[in-house]
Amino acid sequence: MKTLLKKLLVPHHLEYLALDKDFLIQEISLKVQRFADSPEEVVAGNDVRIPFPELVGAEEILIEIFERRLPNFELKAIARVLGNGLQLYFDMYIVEFTDDDNYQRLIIFFEDVTDRMGLEQTLVQATNEMNILLTTLAATNNYVEKIISSMVEVLLVITASGKIKKVNQAAQDLFGYSESELVGQQIDALAAVGSSLQAVSQDPPQQSQTNTEVICRAKNGQKLTVSFSCTAISTDIKGIFEARAAVQDFVYIGRDVTDRQRARQRQIVQYVTTRILSASETIKKALAAILPAICDSLGWDTAELWMPEAGEKLLSETKRITAVLDPNLRCVASWTKRSVSIPKFAEFTEQMTCAFGEGLPGLIWASGSSQWIADVTESDSCLRREIAAQEGLHGAFGFPILGDYEQENSARSVLGVMIFFSREVQCFDEELLQTMATIGSQLGQFIKRKQAEIALRESEEQLRDLFENATDLIQSIGADGHFLYVNRAWRETLGYSEAEIAQMTVFDIIHPNSSQESLDILYQAIINKNVNENTLCPDSIRAIFITKHHEQILLEGSISCKFAEGSLVAVRAILRDITARKMAEDALAKSVSLLQATFDSTGDGILAIDSRGKIVTFNREFVEMWGIPNEVMALRDDAATIAFVLNQLKDPQAFQERIESLYEQPKAESYDLLEFQDGRFFERYSQPQRLGEKIIGRVWSYHDITERKQAEDALREEQEKSENLLLNILPKAIAERLKQNETTIAEYFPEVTVLFADIVGFTALSAVMNPIELVEILNQIFSGFDLLCERHGLEKIKTIGDAYMAVGGLPNPRADHADAIAKMALDMQAEIARFNASHNKYFSIRIGIHSGPVVAGVIGIKKFIYDLWGDTVNIASRMESQGLPWRIQVSETTYKLVADKYLFQERGIIEVKGKGEMKTYILLRQK
Repeated sequence: MKTLLKKLLVPHHLEYLALDKDFLIQEISLKVQRFADSPEEVVAGNDVRIPFPELVGAEEILIEIFERRLPNFELKAIARVLGNGLQLYFDMYIVEFTDDDNYQRLIIFFEDVTDRMGLEQTLVQATNEMNILLTTLAATNNYVEKIISSMVEVLLVITASGKIKKVNQAAQDLFGYSESELVGQQIDALAAVGSSLQAVSQDPPQQSQTNTEVICRAKNGQKLTVSFSCTAISTDIKGIFEARAAVQDFVYIGRDVTDRQRARQRQIVQYVTTRILSASETIKKALAAILPAICDSLGWDTAELWMPEAGEKLLSETKRITAVLDPNLRCVASWTKRSVSIPKFAEFTEQMTCAFGEGLPGLIWASGSSQWIADVTESDSCLRREIAAQEGLHGAFGFPILGDYEQENSARSVLGVMIFFSREVQCFDEELLQTMATIGSQLGQFIKRKQAEIALRESEEQLRDLFENATDLIQSIGADGHFLYVNRAWRETLGYSEAEIAQMTVFDIIHPNSSQESLDILYQAIINKNVNENTLCPDSIRAIFITKHHEQILLEGSISCKFAEGSLVAVRAILRDITARKMAEDALAKSVSLLQATFDSTGDGILAIDSRGKIVTFNREFVEMWGIPNEVMALRDDAATIAFVLNQLKDPQAFQERIESLYEQPKAESYDLLEFQDGRFFERYSQPQRLGEKIIGRVWSYHDITERKQAEDALREEQEKSENLLLNILPKAIAERLKQNETTIAEYFPEVTVLFADIVGFTALSAVMNPIELVEILNQIFSGFDLLCERHGLEKIKTIGDAYMAVGGLPNPRADHADAIAKMALDMQAEIARFNASHNKYFSIRIGIHSGPVVAGVIGIKKFIYDLWGDTVNIASRMESQGLPWRIQVSETTYKLVADKYLFQERGIIEVKGKGEMKTYILLRQK
C-alpha cells in the first residue's frame, strides 16, 4: 500500500483502493472502509462489489476502463447512513493505472463531499425562500407602480449623482418625453437655462421638504413652472465594507404651477403698468418705463415700440410743423435685457419701416388686434425672421395701443404697436393676449389724456410766447390809468422795471406831442370816463413815450377798449417802435440826395431800365456819351433809345442781340466791348437790379476806353515784337522761364546728338570778296539750315563765322534725337548743292556728329544765349574739324544709335585732339 501511495501521490483528503482485472481488491488506503456499505468486507482478495454494491451492473464500464477504451468513470453524491445516524456523502472516481513493472490495475478514489452537499441543500432552501420573497416584492412593486401611475403630480426618482432612475406617467405627460428618454439622463436636462433641479436635493435638510419653484423646459421647448418637493430615501444597499454609509436616492414630487405663475405675472404687469402711468409726467417717460417693466414681469427678452411719424412726434413732444407725415411705422423705442446680445437685429430694426399690414407691426396695426407667433423663425409674417434666427430669437407677441373710435373706419384708431420677443419658443397664451389688449387700451387712454394736456399747455404757452416774444409793444391799462400788463418788448424798449411800472400811469410816460387821436381816446376813457361799447376807436394812432432815460420813442399802432357788463375794464394797445424807421427815412432822404449827386458827377454813363423796358433813371454823362437828344430821353423808352444809337456802332446787330439775350436772362451779368464807326471804344457792363431777392430791372454802365484801347494796342504790338525777338534768340521754353525771373538756367540732358557744320573754303573766300556780299551769301545758306532745323524739330544753338551748330533732344527730350540729326545732316548737303546750282558757286560742307550727355542753359545777365557745355560738344566739334569735305563724319556712339536705318562707311581709327584714338564712320545715306 505504501508502494502504491508513493507511486500515485494521492492527495491527503482522498481515499482509494486498487483492483485487478477480476475486480478483486488488491490494495486499500487507511480510511477507505468508512465509505463502504460493509466496511469489514474491504480486505485484500475480496470482490469489490460486495462492500460497494453501487458497482454492481457497472462491470462493462470497469472493463472498458481497464482496457483503456474509456479514460475514467465517476459516481456522484453516493449516500451512506452511518451508525450514529448521520449522513455521509461521497464521490467515486475510477481510473486505470500501470506501474513500472507493467502491472495493470483499476484504482477507485473516494472523496468525502458531505460538507459540500450540506451547503448545496442550504442554498437550495435559501433559493426557494428568495423566490417567495421576490414574488411578494413583485406584487408590492406592481401595487406601488399602480399608485405612482395614478398620481397627478410629477414623480422623479434620481440618484445622488443626479441621474433619473424612475419617472411616472404624469412626468412623461408634462414634459413630453417617454420613460426611456428620461431614465439615465441628468435631472437638470429638464431645467431651463439658468435653473437647476438637482440643486433642490442639495438644500439643507430642514428645507428639503419645502416646495421650490423651478423653471423647466418640455420637449417641445415650452417653459413650465413646476413646484417641487424633494425627499431623500435610503436604498439599504451597503458597499463591500460595512462601515460605508448606505446609498441615498432622492424622490421629487412636482406640481405644474405654470398657469398660476402666468396669472400672477399678468396681475403684476397690470399693476406695474398702472403704477407707471399714474407716476409718469410725460408719454415718453411712461412708454420708456413700460417696455422693461413688461419684459421683466413676463420673463421676455426684448421689447419694441412702433409708431408712425405722427406718434413719433407725439413721443418727442416736438412742436415742428410737417407738411407731409410718413405713414409707415418705425421703431421709436426699444429695450433689451443686459444679458441678451442682439446687435444685428437691433441695427436692422432701427433702419426698417413697416407699411400698413406689412410685417408683425404692420399686421397688428392693420388688424387693430393682438398677435402671437410661437416661433418667428418659421413665420412668413415676420420680415426679420432670418436675422432673428441668427440672433437666437423665437417667440413673439404684440398688441396695439388703441386711441379714440373713428367713425369713418368704424374702429378705434391705432396710436402705436408694442412688440415683445423671447429667445424661447413660446406657446400661445390667449389670456396673456387679452391682458395685453387691456393694457393697450389703457395706454391709449393715457396718451390721449396727455395729448389733451399737452395741447392745452401748448396753447397757453403759445399765447404767452406770442405776447412776450412779439417785437411790438403790447400794453393793457386799467380804468384808473395804471398798467395791468406790459410785454417784454415794452419793458426792454422803455427800460422800466416791474416795480416802477406798478406805480405809474400811462399819463406819466406819454408825451404831449403825441397825436391828438391817441391823447383824446385816453383822456375820454380814463379821465372823463365817457366812452362806452359804441365809442369808435381810431384805426391808427401815433404816440410818443418817454423812456426811463428820458428819451422820446415814437410809436405807431392800434388801440381798443375792453368792457365788462357795460363798464370799462381795460384799454389795450399794440404799438410798434418806429423811431428807428423815422430816423432811417430821414437818413434815406439824405442818402438819395447824395446818391443823385454822385450819379450825376461820375465819368461813366449810367442807364437804369425796369422790368417793362421803361427807363427809370440816367445820368448826364450817358446822354453826352451817346449824343441822345432830350426829346428822345423824355420818352423814357428803352427801345427808342436803342434805335437812336444803333447807327453809331460798327456791329449794331450784335449790340441788339446781346441786349435781347440779357432781357431773356434776367439774372445774367454781362461785360462786352463796343466799337464805334468813328473809332471810339466803350466798355459796357450790365447786371440785374435786385430788391431783396426779387429782380426789378437792369442797370447799364458805359465807360469810354478809346484812349486806353489805343495805348493797349500800341503796347501789345511792341510786346509782340519783343516776344518774337526773344524767341529768335532762345527756345520758347527757356524764354518762358526767363520771363518768370529765373536768373540762371542750367539743365542736364543725358541723351542728345550734337551737329557741327562748316563751309569749306569760306574763310579764304572772305579775303577776296566784298564783306556785304559775303554776309548775304552766308545768310542765305544759314537761313536754309534754319528751315531744316524747324522741319526736323531740332534746336539751332548758334553760328560761329561760317560754322553752324545744332542739337537734337533738347530742350524737349526725344528718343530719336540721333535719327533727326542724321536726316538734318543729309538735307544740309542737299541744301549746299542746291545753293551752288542756283548761284553758280562751288562751296562744300564738312559735318561732324556725336551723341552723349550735355548741360544746356543760359548764364549771365546781358546778351542772353542758349548754349551747350560738355565733352559731347567737344567731340562733335572734333568730328567736324577732322572730317572730310562733302562728308558727314560720326562717332561710334552715334553710329550705334542709327546703324539700322542708314548706310555707313567705316573710316577707321583716327587721332582726335584731346581724346586720342577714336573709331569713326562716314554717313552715306538712308537705307
